[in-house]
Amino acid sequence: MTALTAVRQLLRIGAPPWGRFLAAMALGVAGAMATVGLLAGSGYVVDRAAFRPGLGAIAGLLAAVEVVAFLRGPLRYGERLVGHDVAFRSLACWRVWLYDHLEPLAPAGLRAWRSGDLLTRLTDDVDTLQDLYLRSLLPAAVTACASVLAVVVVAVILPLAGAALAGCLVVALVATPAVAVVSRPERGREAALRGELAAEVVDLLVGAPDLLAFGQEGELQRRIEAADGELTRLARRRAWVAGATSALVTTCIGGAVLAILVLGVGAVRAGHLNPVMLGVLPLAAIGAFETVPGVALAALRTADVVAAARRILAVGDVPVPVADPSHPASPPDGTPEVAVDDARLRYAPDLPWALDGVSLRVTPRGRLAIVGSSGAGKTSLVHALLRFWPLAGGRATLGGVPIEDLRQADVRRALSLVDQDAHLFAGTIRQNLTLARPRATDEELAAAVALAQLDEWVAELPDGLDTSVGEEGARVSGGQRQRIALARAIVAGGPVLLLDEPTAGLDHATAKRLLADVLSATAAAGRSVLLVTHREEDLAGFDEVVELEAGRRITR
Repeated sequence: MTALTAVRQLLRIGAPPWGRFLAAMALGVAGAMATVGLLAGSGYVVDRAAFRPGLGAIAGLLAAVEVVAFLRGPLRYGERLVGHDVAFRSLACWRVWLYDHLEPLAPAGLRAWRSGDLLTRLTDDVDTLQDLYLRSLLPAAVTACASVLAVVVVAVILPLAGAALAGCLVVALVATPAVAVVSRPERGREAALRGELAAEVVDLLVGAPDLLAFGQEGELQRRIEAADGELTRLARRRAWVAGATSALVTTCIGGAVLAILVLGVGAVRAGHLNPVMLGVLPLAAIGAFETVPGVALAALRTADVVAAARRILAVGDVPVPVADPSHPASPPDGTPEVAVDDARLRYAPDLPWALDGVSLRVTPRGRLAIVGSSGAGKTSLVHALLRFWPLAGGRATLGGVPIEDLRQADVRRALSLVDQDAHLFAGTIRQNLTLARPRATDEELAAAVALAQLDEWVAELPDGLDTSVGEEGARVSGGQRQRIALARAIVAGGPVLLLDEPTAGLDHATAKRLLADVLSATAAAGRSVLLVTHREEDLAGFDEVVELEAGRRITR
């Protein structure tokens, strides 16, 4: 993707309110010209005062300079205020666009990315995009307009001085961005390195217990240090580039002032210029360069924006693995039959079949258990039913309706999942339970908590259901995490309950009591149960047991 294409797509997705952008630009130009006026006016007052014309002759000029000095601050503040408003409005559009494209990809479409890299795209890369307006387009537009106006002002006083100022401004406006861009050939590398560093840090933090147990934390730390060292090198190079461009701007300012002084002195001697103006022109030239350093920064930030945009827009190029039909069918009423016929599923063309011709049925209010060793295809079957992954062959139906003809939300509303890797959000127990049904009553929550064998534990907590579970459930045990997830699925109220290793981390007596209560409660509510387990002792009370091996159903 070319830089121009990336910027065009950003403008299309996060098109700013152009009226506000023009207002920010006008305020910026006015602020820049206020600087020119302040310096030039001050020089004029000082030069006039040197001839002792009397206070009355310069009182008006002093008042004008004071007004300009007063206005400069509010104008700059107004530009920042309106400019940030424009940037934040566009930032909201870019965030929503990215989330809208990421959400349909999960989980099948995101397997190529590490979680830390995705996090960097969602945070750092999106935040970088705000510089498209704040530090790229707006400063460049303000500098261009202010430079033209400053040249016109100086040229009105002394045309040759205006030409000299224009030449120095052109050199500064062209050379500094060119030096900045040419001196940073690795400008796209920083964004990728930040994503890589974030991914490594997330892996280190999440896997710290296992890494420490097996003594492998050193290798990951070395990779983190290598990425950090590379980022430090690039940051140091960025600082050198900033220093070089600043030196170039300072050189151009000196050249402009020197040229204008030489031309001004010659004009005064020739009688073409009022001597008072000799102090005005160089100061006006200095004021004209006030916004020029921002152009080099704009070039650098534009390169950063383009690099971040390419990483973010790459998400939009990933095909959605599971999409809703254009004309979805109506979901079945009541407790539907769940049927799978000759289902085939693989996660990549070069991988073996996770499901290889599996067929089964869960009748309304039925209880079906699926057993098998790790990698047999049990969880893959659950993920296919929930439309997390598309079937490569065969079909799955819900109440006789193919699941691909239903909206994903309708399928997942009918099938309530308790995953073996149940995720808890950083909030309270209540917030995690009411995730699917925010309006669930306290009585419904209490019944679900009791079914999940959590009532005694919750009663002992000082804050009860309002107790925080911590980031990813860090403040609860694995068994408690699993039971909270089970209670959440019960609160969700789907007619079919999918239990993927719900007794993991529980002792035998608690697991037996938990499953007995779940079967009793779902029978009373007319709900079906599909259990995935590797524990033979969990199978009591189920109507049928299906065994999978290497993605195939075998005779039990």
